[in-house]
Amino acid sequence: MNAGPAPAGAHTYRATDPRIEVMGRAVVDDSGAVSFGASGVTFYTKFRGTGMDADLRDEFRDSTGYNWFTVAVDGGEPTRFRTEPGKRWYSLADDLRPGVHTLALSKATEGQNGHNRLVALRTGELLQADPLPSRKIEFIGNSITAGYGDDARQVACGKGTWFDPSNAWLAYGPRLARRLHAQWMLSAVSGIGMVRNWNSLSPVMPDVYGGIYMEYADTLTSWDFGRYTPDLVLIALGTNDFSDGDGPTPRPALDGDAFVKEYTDFVAGVRGRYPDARILLVDSPMLDRARNDGLDAYLQEVVHNRRAAGDSAVTRFGYAGHYVSGCDGHPDLRQQSRMADELEPVVRATMGW
Repeated sequence: MNAGPAPAGAHTYRATDPRIEVMGRAVVDDSGAVSFGASGVTFYTKFRGTGMDADLRDEFRDSTGYNWFTVAVDGGEPTRFRTEPGKRWYSLADDLRPGVHTLALSKATEGQNGHNRLVALRTGELLQADPLPSRKIEFIGNSITAGYGDDARQVACGKGTWFDPSNAWLAYGPRLARRLHAQWMLSAVSGIGMVRNWNSLSPVMPDVYGGIYMEYADTLTSWDFGRYTPDLVLIALGTNDFSDGDGPTPRPALDGDAFVKEYTDFVAGVRGRYPDARILLVDSPMLDRARNDGLDAYLQEVVHNRRAAGDSAVTRFGYAGHYVSGCDGHPDLRQQSRMADELEPVVRATMGW
């Protein structure tokens, strides 16, 4: 993915060029670059030429962190590459047949792996990207939603860094959205819960949900919710609340009353931001049956509470499958696809799509 000198006839275009379509939590920073962090933030382009390069910057958090990105050209099989210190230009595609092509550049990893800035693109001629779909879905969740552990084809499970096998583009949410011809926004953080996380008590999803970059430390960078109004909000939280973590001592049992109250309050907040959206509460494809039954019971209580408040557009969904074949017991690529398979008829029926 190294990009050499600009080829003859190539032109450089700022990332803020209106011909580029941007999907997800992103903002133009003071330098004029597009700044983002959350998994699944995607740039859609169309160009005339034989290739495209990107001026893509990474903060390389803690001097060792980096990020992975997914590239899909002309709707074909996606590929992944990682950022490298000291590098500015990355080749997204080259040696294509002369003519018009489409290209999607999507962040595969998360905000907690470091923030990114897309400064510019370089190609023969930048054209107006195809318009984004009018349908919109937001997926609120944890590592499952972010695509952690699903793609170990380049770096095997247990090798490299913990986030190497992350590929948000192939997680269930983006897969489902593409099938439904809908936009997606992933509001997901690995290890996060509703009242407690995998190994900590806070900050939990209600604490970080309002931020641009979707990470544990994200408290000062407010996201403008008016920029993306979903038709459907799918909330998939609870796996980490029910988990034992991997600390030295077992965690106490989850306080179910607190979980239901916080979940109900969070859904009420989502409703306040999106008055007309349908909201679907989803259980966990990773928990064992007994714990998932407990989660399902709590989600039913949340639905009941919202209906008692006059909100009939909140429903619940439970997976039939148990999907744990990826890294650290997460869904792998095949199982992320199966999750989308399970959700698709439910969403189509719910939304009339």
